[in-house]
Amino acid sequence: MLDEILVFVVPVMLGDGVRLFDHPGGTDVKLERVELTEVPHATSIRFRVVG
Repeated sequence: MLDEILVFVVPVMLGDGVRLFDHPGGTDVKLERVELTEVPHATSIRFRVVG
């Protein structure tokens, strides 16, 4: 079971972009943002899985 997700966003060039999560044909996962922290050149976002 997964109850929280922590994502760090940093401005790095990765070609055309990279998906955070891709599951073709899978179900949607509803997330609720719990915390957003910003520092120069980076952002951290904490989500809670809803449901």
